[in-house]
Amino acid sequence: MEPVTSHSEREWILIGMAERCAAQGFAATGVDDVCAAAGVSRESFEDLFVDEADCLAATVEAATAQARQALDEAISPRQSWAANLRDGAAALLGFLAARPALAHVLLIEAPPAGGRAAAVAESARGELLALLERGREHATEEIPASAGRGALAGAEALIARQVAAGGAADLPAVAPDVVYMLAVPFLGLGEAQRLAAGANRRRHLRAVA
Repeated sequence: MEPVTSHSEREWILIGMAERCAAQGFAATGVDDVCAAAGVSRESFEDLFVDEADCLAATVEAATAQARQALDEAISPRQSWAANLRDGAAALLGFLAARPALAHVLLIEAPPAGGRAAAVAESARGELLALLERGREHATEEIPASAGRGALAGAEALIARQVAAGGAADLPAVAPDVVYMLAVPFLGLGEAQRLAAGANRRRHLRAVA
């Protein structure tokens, strides 16, 4: 995790939680593991968090706030919905690629953890779905009610598989696939393919710049 301010004890603990979860999973991560990774005392941990679940939830909250900021910086009301979809997907994939431990927490550990961590992750997913569903305004034919949710679930599964396999750093490479999966219910095959091809070109230009 990369806080925008200098690291406080709380931030180091969140970093430690993310790193230990990525290394051994949340179920196997105890308070002492987090404290060792963060370089803080158990007393410091207990001054800030109730238990491991509370700390995990705080880690997810911090990560989703940072991801939301990355997304907000990438999209603009002056752009079309399609362009924002392309650029927003690239921004989120870039965010996750730069923070593999947080990617693991958000996509692998938070959903099955239950409690506040899962609720925060689900709320963030709902925000993404709301942005995606704006594509209905541009559709040329009727779209099933579940199409957006299904597209988002498919894209999330693709990303989660890559993260689980240790390939978070290479997530930008799947931007065309993600863009296509998200766009096709709203734009149709041809337009979705063109948008995905544009995502690939933009990724290449960023790589050689």
